[in-house]
Amino acid sequence: MEIVMTKVNVFGDVRAEHDHAMLDESFFESQNYRTLFESRDRFIAVGRRGTGKSALTYRLSKDWAARKNLRLVIAPSEEQVIGLRPAAGLFGDTVSKIRAGIKLAWRYALLMEIAAICQNNYKLAGEVQKYETLRTHLKAWTSRGTCLFERLRHVLRERLQGIKDPEDRIADLSSLLQLNRITEEVVKLTESLKQDLIILIDRLDEGYEPDTVGIGIVDGILYGTDEVRSALGDHVRAIVFLRDNIFRAVQVEDKDFSRNLESQVLRLHWDPEELFYMVCKRIRAAFKVERESDIKVWNAITANELHGREGFKKCLRLTLYRPRDVIALLNAAIEHARRQRRETLIEEDFDESSKHISVTRFDDLGKEYETVFPGIKQVTVSFANGPAQFSLQDGIKTIRKVLDDPDLDGKALQHLRILGAEEDVVKALYGVGFLGIQDRQSSSWVFSHDGKRPDKVTSSDDVLMIHPCYWNALNLQRDELEPGAAEQIFDEYEITIHSQSAEQRATSLGRLISELTAIPLGTEGAAQFEDWCKRVVEIAFAKELTNVQLHPNQSAVQRRDIVATNQGIDGFWKRIRDDYQTRQVIFEVKNFEEVGIEEYRQVNGYLTREYGNMGFIVCRDKQAGLMKGRELEAFREFYFQGKVILKITATTLTSVLSKLRNPSKIDAGDIALDHQLDVHIRLYSTGQTEASASKKRGRQK
Repeated sequence: MEIVMTKVNVFGDVRAEHDHAMLDESFFESQNYRTLFESRDRFIAVGRRGTGKSALTYRLSKDWAARKNLRLVIAPSEEQVIGLRPAAGLFGDTVSKIRAGIKLAWRYALLMEIAAICQNNYKLAGEVQKYETLRTHLKAWTSRGTCLFERLRHVLRERLQGIKDPEDRIADLSSLLQLNRITEEVVKLTESLKQDLIILIDRLDEGYEPDTVGIGIVDGILYGTDEVRSALGDHVRAIVFLRDNIFRAVQVEDKDFSRNLESQVLRLHWDPEELFYMVCKRIRAAFKVERESDIKVWNAITANELHGREGFKKCLRLTLYRPRDVIALLNAAIEHARRQRRETLIEEDFDESSKHISVTRFDDLGKEYETVFPGIKQVTVSFANGPAQFSLQDGIKTIRKVLDDPDLDGKALQHLRILGAEEDVVKALYGVGFLGIQDRQSSSWVFSHDGKRPDKVTSSDDVLMIHPCYWNALNLQRDELEPGAAEQIFDEYEITIHSQSAEQRATSLGRLISELTAIPLGTEGAAQFEDWCKRVVEIAFAKELTNVQLHPNQSAVQRRDIVATNQGIDGFWKRIRDDYQTRQVIFEVKNFEEVGIEEYRQVNGYLTREYGNMGFIVCRDKQAGLMKGRELEAFREFYFQGKVILKITATTLTSVLSKLRNPSKIDAGDIALDHQLDVHIRLYSTGQTEASASKKRGRQK
């Protein structure tokens, strides 16, 4: 296959704000995305540079907009954050006082912005006018500037004027802003919403300073956002994206953080499989590769030695397992291949590209952690021109030389002393992903790439290795590495945190699958089976079906079992919305094995107006296909009247749940139903069953 490489940065821009075209065409719905999109449990998303925070903000905003949700996206510029600092300083000179003041101010600001969004919505403008206090405040709020940070700065300066004591300012602010009354009125306003209101807050690192004021502002924003989402309940969802170094600074300064907000945090992680899927999607978009297999897509642009997942992992060892690293590496590798007039990538391309990227990544490490790890630059540089792999004792000796250096500045020395012994400095370097530890049982290298607090226990005979992405920057000697050893690199979250998450996922799905066996057939278990089916529909089709309800019209003559709103944005559900005009999807649940003409007639009676021309019957049949003399004739009768009624068995649904144990198979439900629809149309509509079609194929052979 001929791959034409003419565009600069063919894999997209490493900055999400300049990568919208590629994100629109080839965004990979990672587990991070699915968790944030589907769950309300976590509202603080923490990640290091390049883990995709801004990309998630952009795509979540776009996808929620497609579902007609109202959105408030807050992404301040550097000058806006800096402009808030003097106002924040009015509350005192400690993190706790600044947090208390900013929390109240931020609550007010979010409530005002929510009200402004409602007022600008033609369906809700009249609702806003019903609340006198809110209406008065909103008029003044919108006249004070063009963005939240500018408006908030003006409000604080005006309302706090004349109050000299910082503690009085904190105590009086709620009443000055009529915050309780405003909250009550916005709660009532949002209760009238027909859709969710989404708040996305990103780029708080712009203009951030790691001092008391900077930490207090971020801490107050987190607490204020949490109080707003708690007050407004299910009508509002909020997500704050935060860089790891800022998050850690808040943790250190806010002694109550772990108790109050730690459980609300989601760590942004990427494993090799997810990065592979992301890259293959971008290859398809950049080079118009139409092959179905991801491996074939990757092989289309690489030479033999880089083929397959193992070849991809060779490239990954030169990164920090972050999308930004991978995109930058591939863009540079393609540029190098282009200069050599080659159409496929070889190891030399990645080696050359990694030299520049290694220096950039090493500089990023210092910039990212210098504020919370003073002296990190001096400590990491001390390993330059040495071996990439060494014993724990040799690592301790290198660090001791840094501690004994008379030129080491006082701030760095103090921090290293606070960390404790040299071994504790090793743990800190492990915590930021600079050093890895060999796992003797698996002969692999374990790294922590998420910047989390190090808790790994070291022993005197441990073997350490500097992460390969820093080798070129530090000019390290690599001859001590066994062949291929550096390729066996795993993130710690892949082994512990991620596997724990995967285990919880598998356990939850397994529990739901096992519940089915305990539900008796017939009338006795009918209510249980309906509830089980509702939960399965919510999980299996979460991407496209919303507002899933059980018996939404109980008082009506025709009582539908399960009804869901079809967003119809992509895949199977778009197909049935476009082809069958089904906007409201019906699942008629029958807790017995055999269904026939009466059940099909019942569903057919529901298929009017928004319910379109397609519905589903869910039953406990052990046979997934349609049987002659039973369902087949019933299906055909209504098919030729323009209505398609699909039978789905509980076995099919449990199979889908089982596949969902793998986070990458998020579309398993859609794929299963798409296949079912094809079989119904191609086979059953002609009067054939699987058995008769199989016999016919046998005779033809």
